[in-house]
Formats: sequence, structure tokens, C-alpha cells
Amino acid sequence: MSLPTTRPPAREAGPELLCLQKWEDTAGWLIEHTSKWPKSARFSFVQKVDNHSLAILESLVAARYEPGQRRKLLREVNLRLEQLRFLLRMARTRQVMPAAGFETAMRGVDELGRMVHGWRVAIGEREAVSGAEEASS
Repeated sequence: MSLPTTRPPAREAGPELLCLQKWEDTAGWLIEHTSKWPKSARFSFVQKVDNHSLAILESLVAARYEPGQRRKLLREVNLRLEQLRFLLRMARTRQVMPAAGFETAMRGVDELGRMVHGWRVAIGEREAVSGAEEASS
């Protein structure tokens, strides 16, 4: 039994699949590591970090399968990523999160942010946004 020839190899997959794959790995890593944070942070930082990580994953899945909602969902992902950045910085500042874990988490968040930007460009959002700005000038 062979694979269908119309399916692109993983390296040639669209930006949505690459974003999903990357964030699934990063979110899994985050959830695994936040479970090791001190009990005093469980209901403040851990719960929020885990919820944001999963909400980002849910929005990426929805953006992949709902083209009509894609732009709105990708903006939501960007907002959630920014909120997650601040939560992780606060956790690091309060010494809830180890330095090595902070660096790994921030690299994953940063990489997804760049990938989502690429996805937004691929669907033409940048042109739509800059066109709207020029029209209002």
C-alpha cells in the first residue's frame, strides 16, 4: 500500500501544519515542565500557562480547518502568544521557572510567533492590512 502522490512531504507541508506540529511539541514540553513548578505557583502561573498553551493549540487547529475564520484566529494566536510571553517572564522574575526552562520556552514561543507571521503573510493578510491603511490615509 502506497501513500497518495498528491500529499506533499512533511518538509513541503503548508505553514499551518508546520505551526501545529511546532506548537504541539512546545505546548507538550511546557505542560510537562510546569507540573514541576512549586505548589505555591500552581493556581496562579501553572494554570494560566497551561490554559494559554492549550488555547493557542485549539486556535491553530481551528485556523487550519476554518478558512473563513483564519485571519481572526491567527490574530488571536498572536495575542495569546504575547500574553504567554508576559506570564513566562513573570514566572522567571519570581523564580518560579528555572533559567534554562525559560530560555527553551521563550525560543518555542518566539519561533511560533515567526511561523504564524509567515502564515499570515501566506494568506495575504499583510497586503489586506496595508491596503486598508492606505485607503484610510
